[in-house]
Amino acid sequence: MNRKIKQPVKPRLRFIVDARSKQVLKTLDKRVQPSFTQLVQIAKAVGTKYGIDIKAISGHRSYSKQKALYAQGRTTPGRIITNAKPGYSNHNFGTALDFGCFDKKSGEYLDAKDGKLVAKIYRAIYNEAERQNLKITWGGLWRSFKDTPHFEYITGLTMAQMRQRKEAGLPVIA
Repeated sequence: MNRKIKQPVKPRLRFIVDARSKQVLKTLDKRVQPSFTQLVQIAKAVGTKYGIDIKAISGHRSYSKQKALYAQGRTTPGRIITNAKPGYSNHNFGTALDFGCFDKKSGEYLDAKDGKLVAKIYRAIYNEAERQNLKITWGGLWRSFKDTPHFEYITGLTMAQMRQRKEAGLPVIA
């Protein structure tokens, strides 16, 4: 008996995905890419409502990149942008994505300029992702150090379990 192997369903793309977002999506664990592709489509739809261009700006990060980001505002110049040391960020496992909001005409990055507007936009993205039952949570829900541009796939694993699986060469997504 010949059985066809089911391929993962690719989300229908209603909005054109920009080159930067495509590149970021490719850095993520292949098992979460369909969910994040759908999330990017949601972001593009929300951005259209606000006249804003929303792009994925960060996906997978190496431990060394995470270390450099963690040092910022502590041992290197700049403001603190993360509380996650290497191995303590979902970005290190390819299961997190950060968005950025940009003015459609000027291309200006709006996250630092209009925090209230972008928080509202990111909340709308999360609300729609939740409505669509995506296995994604949002950094804007965190009690301390709210990270409104941050979205992560719900793996059901603790950080310690994710680190152990990575060290063992096992996937963090079953």
